Amino acid sequence: MKCQFCNRENVDRVFYVNWMGTVYQVPVCADCLQKMWQQAVSSGQTEEFKQMTGWWPGKRDPRHLGDRAFPEFAVEGLRRRRRLAALRTRLSEAAALENYEEAARLRDDIATIEKEVCSHGN
Repeated sequence: MKCQFCNRENVDRVFYVNWMGTVYQVPVCADCLQKMWQQAVSSGQTEEFKQMTGWWPGKRDPRHLGDRAFPEFAVEGLRRRRRLAALRTRLSEAAALENYEEAARLRDDIATIEKEVCSHGN
């Protein structure tokens, strides 16, 4: 995966942005993350940055791909929608890498969860 900002290859850090109910995964390299922190400091937006990325200098370890983005104690409908968003991202990545077996499995998982969401009204 490439850094969203500098296009450096093999980025292993990621943060998630929930924009109007849609969760976006933003891959970022360590250098760009540090630059973003410096911009947040200079603009007085450090708390907002911490909330958005889950990272700040001195924190032991930023999120990595595959880590849980959201707490497990969220309401059931919200957890399903978040899981759907994560699965759709993984499906796009699998299709781009031409991993069709994984893409088919993810497609089936998405269909199952969508059926549950629709039948429960969440």
